[in-house]
Amino acid sequence: MASSLDYQLMTKLAENAGSAAWLGRNLGSGANALVRVFHGTLWRRPDARGHFVDRAEALKAVQHPHLARQLEAGCLPDGRPFVVSEYLEGEDLATHLRRAGPLTPDQLALLVPALCSALSELRSAGILVHALPTDQVFLVGGLSRYTPKLVGPGLADEPGPDSDTDSRADVLALGRLMREALGGGPGGWLEPIIRRCLESIPTERFADPSALARALDGAQPRTQELRNQPSGSTPLLLVEEAVREHEGDLLGQYQLERLLGEGSMGRVFMARHVTLGRPAAIKVLRAEHAQNQNLIQRFFHEARAVNQINHEHIVEIQDFVHEPGPSGRTRVYCVMEMLDGHSVTEVLAQEHLSVARALDIARQVARALGAAHQVGVVHRDVKPDNLFLVRRGAERDFVKVLDFGVAKLMTPIGDLPLTSTVEGTIVGTPAYMAPEQANGLGADARTDQYALGCVLYEMLAGHPPFSGSSFGQLVAQVLTEPAPPLAARTPSGERLPAAVRAVVMRCLAKDPVDRFRDMEALGAALAAALLPAAPRPWTRRAWPWATAVAGCLLALGAAGLLLPRRHRPPPVVAALPAAPVEAPARPEAPALEAPVAPPPQLSLRVHSTPRGARVERMDTGEVLGTTPLETQLPEMDGKLVLRLTAPGHAPVVRSVAAHGHIQLEVRLPVRRHAAQAVATPEHGTRAKHPDPFKL
Repeated sequence: MASSLDYQLMTKLAENAGSAAWLGRNLGSGANALVRVFHGTLWRRPDARGHFVDRAEALKAVQHPHLARQLEAGCLPDGRPFVVSEYLEGEDLATHLRRAGPLTPDQLALLVPALCSALSELRSAGILVHALPTDQVFLVGGLSRYTPKLVGPGLADEPGPDSDTDSRADVLALGRLMREALGGGPGGWLEPIIRRCLESIPTERFADPSALARALDGAQPRTQELRNQPSGSTPLLLVEEAVREHEGDLLGQYQLERLLGEGSMGRVFMARHVTLGRPAAIKVLRAEHAQNQNLIQRFFHEARAVNQINHEHIVEIQDFVHEPGPSGRTRVYCVMEMLDGHSVTEVLAQEHLSVARALDIARQVARALGAAHQVGVVHRDVKPDNLFLVRRGAERDFVKVLDFGVAKLMTPIGDLPLTSTVEGTIVGTPAYMAPEQANGLGADARTDQYALGCVLYEMLAGHPPFSGSSFGQLVAQVLTEPAPPLAARTPSGERLPAAVRAVVMRCLAKDPVDRFRDMEALGAALAAALLPAAPRPWTRRAWPWATAVAGCLLALGAAGLLLPRRHRPPPVVAALPAAPVEAPARPEAPALEAPVAPPPQLSLRVHSTPRGARVERMDTGEVLGTTPLETQLPEMDGKLVLRLTAPGHAPVVRSVAAHGHIQLEVRLPVRRHAAQAVATPEHGTRAKHPDPFKL
C-alpha cells in the first residue's frame, strides 16, 4: 500500500461529507486518473484504516466491465485513505442528478442491472458493499452505449460484525441508491421493488443483486425495448466518443484540421476559417465539463481576462463560443491565434540556452505577467509548457504566454467578478509552485514571480530547483528547503555572473515580501544583471587619499625635471661659426586641472522594531542592509523611498527627502496571517506550516 500520493490534483469533481473526488495527473507519466481522498473522524480509528487497506487490496484483483480499474490505494501520513482509479470520461451520478434532476423509473431500469452485475462479481471475491453513494457511480460514454462504473465500492464502509456475511447488504445499498436517484419520491412501477430492497428485516429483501436484476427484467416489459434503442436515444445524458469533436469537424466558421494537444480541461485543435482560409487554434472544453457552470465561467473568464490584458507577449483570444452542438449537448470553445514555434519545454529538451538568451526570454515573460498583474490577473501556472517561442521578424525567441486557465482575478475586470479558490486547494504545477501556493494559502502577483524564477533557474541549470519522487516530497521541499544555489557555470560551460544568480535566488525567496516588489523591478534587475560593472564613483571618504597621491606625483615630477640639469654634459662647440639660431621656446608644463568636487552625500540611519529588518530602495531594488543601519548615499532630486521587511511582519514603506541627514524609526506591524509558532523541546520554536495534503 502506498504512503504518499504521486498525483497532482487538478480539478475537484465532487465532494461530500465522507470524501472528495479529484481529476489527478501522475507526476511521472502525466497520465490522468480519478483520485478519491476520504476524510472524517472515521479514519482516526486504526480498525477503520485496517479495514480500508484489506478492502483495497481485495478490490485490486477484481476485474469487471462495470468496475473502474483500481491503480493505487493507500493512506496519507495523517491517516486519511486515498484510492486512485482509471480516468473515466463522463460524470458521476451525483453531478448528473444536480444538473439534470431525478431519474425516471425507465432510466433506473437501464442503470441498476449493470450495478447488480458488478456487485455480484464483488460478492464472488468476498466483498460486500453496505453503502453505495451516488458520487461513486460514474456514468461513462462508450462507442455504443452509456456505461455505469463503480469507483472504489465499499471502501468507505465502516467495519462491522456482519460486514462480510450477508449479500442482502448489497440489495439494501442498491435500494437506497434508487430512492436517492428518484429524488426521494415515489418510484412509479419500480416502487414495489424499491420497497422490498429497503425492508428492515434482511430476509424480506431480495436474496442477492442477481435476484433484484431478474425482478427488474420481469416487472417492466419496456425494459428490453429501452435497451435496444440506439445509443443516441439513451435517456442518460452522458458523453459518447462519437459526439466528441474530431479532425474534420466544423465548429462555427472553422474546420478542425489536427489535434495539437489535450489536457484536463479540454482539447486544442489546429483549425482554418472555411471562408478566409485564416489559421487558428481552437480550444474546446471537454464535453463532460460543458455541463459544469463553474468550469464554463472559468473558461469564459480566461478568454475575457486575456483580452483585457491585450499584450503582445500573451496569446490572443479572438472569440468565445457557447452554443448547442449537433448532438444537442452544450459545446464551449474559444478561438486563439495560431502560433508556429516550440514551447520552452521542447527547446530545453534539445539544447542548453545561453545566459543572455535565457534572460531575454525571462524579461519578455516578466513584461507579459506585469501587464496581467496591472489589471488584476494572476496566472498561477507559469511553467515551461506554457511559454511558447515563435519567430517575429529578426527575433527567434519572441515569447507568447499561454493558458490562463487557472488564472485568478484579484480585482474586478469590467463585469467579471473576482474568482475564488477554496482554501486549501492546491492549483498549479508542483515543481513551479510558490510556498504560499503549495500551502493552499492563495496567490498574488509575487506567486507568478516565484514560478518565473523556477523557470529561469531551469533554463540556466538544466533542471528545476526542486524535484521529488512523490507529490508530498516535492511539496515538503518547496515549503521547508531553500533553493539549491546555482553553479558558477551553466551546463554548457558558460560563466554565470553572480548578479544573475542573485536575481534568480531572490525570486525564489520563501517569503513573498523578500522577492522583487513587482515584475517591472524584476525586469530591470534582469536587464542590469549582464551589464559590465560601472566604475566606482568618488566618495568623500576617498578624497583625502586622492589628494595625497596627487601630491606625491607632483613631487616626483618636479624632481624629474631638476635631475637632468644637475648632470647635463658640457655643450659641444661647432668648428664652423654657427649662424645665430633662435632658441626653441621651452614648452610650458601643462597646468594641473582642479579636482572635481565629489557629489554631495546624505547620511542615513534607520532603526526598526523588530531589529534585523531588511532595508531596500524602491527605485533601484538595491538592498542597503539590515537594521540598525548607518550608511551614506549620494543626494538626489525628489524623494528616497525605502521598504522595510521582516519575517512574520507586514512590510512598511517610508518616503523622505533625499538630502541632508535622515534618521528613521520604524515599527513593523505583526502580520495577521503569520505562521503559528510551535514550541519543540529539541529545536525551541519552529514555524507550523499548514498540511500540504489538506483538501
